Amino acid sequence: MIHNEIGLVHVISAVVALLVGLWIFLRPKGGTLHRVLGYVYVVSMFAMIITAFLIYQLTGSINLLHGFAVVSTIQLGRGLYHAISRRPKGAWLDAHYRWISYSYMGLCAALVAESATRVVMPYLHDYHGIRSFGWFWVIVGIVSFAVVYVGLFLMQRNRERLTGYRSPS
Repeated sequence: MIHNEIGLVHVISAVVALLVGLWIFLRPKGGTLHRVLGYVYVVSMFAMIITAFLIYQLTGSINLLHGFAVVSTIQLGRGLYHAISRRPKGAWLDAHYRWISYSYMGLCAALVAESATRVVMPYLHDYHGIRSFGWFWVIVGIVSFAVVYVGLFLMQRNRERLTGYRSPS
């Protein structure tokens, strides 16, 4: 549910980041289109993060989800830094890939957690009488862990092909 203009900007930014991030993930890396779409992803993510810090409807104050916005800011900033600076020399591509992948995983985890709580919480309330706010955090934790687990698997599986990085054997 969108409560105000800030929420609307937050949702639009998240949808743009999800779609552009998916396009980047599925398409060949490098080149002008990759760079342009990468900047669109970064701008939309920063807009989403900034608006996340302005949303308090869930608890009325700063909460764990704002902490995830801080983590997302760090991941996005590090991914952008490595792409722009080309540092560390000889390993910047792997660093960029890892940090941007973490950023996208977090975005996907947030989408799945938000969607799951909007479906599961009303079900628990309507059919089982459960109103506990603790269940919200349990659902967020479980689905976020599942998305990150799958994301880490995909990231590692594609890492060598996309960056040339070989894991030490």
